[in-house]
Amino acid sequence: MGGRHRRDIMASVDLVARLVDTAVFRGLCGVPGGQLAAAISKGEFRDRRPDQIPSLERAFDIDAEAEFLDWYDAQPVDWTEGGFIADLPKLDRKVAAEGLRYLSELASPGSFRCWEGRAMLYLDVLLDRTIADIEDLYRDSTWAEASNSVSSSEPSEYAESVVMSWMAQREDLGKTLDPKQDARILSTMEAHQSTADILHRTLQTAQLPELFLMVGRDWTDATRWGQGEWNLGHLLENGLPGA
Repeated sequence: MGGRHRRDIMASVDLVARLVDTAVFRGLCGVPGGQLAAAISKGEFRDRRPDQIPSLERAFDIDAEAEFLDWYDAQPVDWTEGGFIADLPKLDRKVAAEGLRYLSELASPGSFRCWEGRAMLYLDVLLDRTIADIEDLYRDSTWAEASNSVSSSEPSEYAESVVMSWMAQREDLGKTLDPKQDARILSTMEAHQSTADILHRTLQTAQLPELFLMVGRDWTDATRWGQGEWNLGHLLENGLPGA
């Protein structure tokens, strides 16, 4: 499949890179399920939620709480005092991982989100190679490589490189770069520059020891969200990583 066609068909699917506060997430996972749901329904955990990073997306408190509670109410589980995550193996694996994904939103300062096709362009530039396919885009090694690569450039320099790469691709395809011929040129250029800058800053922020980065494909199986020891499927099988 050609690169242009491959990226066009993925244009409407979002990649999500969520920053999660490790201590907050651990704390929520350790609360007994019934207690957790009761406290969330009363808004008692709102003051534990990390401050939002202004450049990133995040659900409002009430929306994040409602999503988790809707999931919780649908589960036929006899929740014990062992802690929320300890009872999740009683559920279907995909359903259980969905609960963890909803819970991660309550422990998150924000998420980077963009179309997959654009994310492939941004990572091509950052990694100085071509993202081969959708599996490569979400591979653990890709995001480990991306995390290492941000230290060698500044956000503004990287964003400029993304724009230059995008312009070169348009020229290769014989498309115009003249704003008089295509009124969307400038707005698209600005969108690429802004979004690439935010991705770079998100990856830099993810290197803080109190955070971990959980990357996933929107509207897909939550067991595949997250990388390495923080992959949600891995957490269900192995529990939380050692502190």
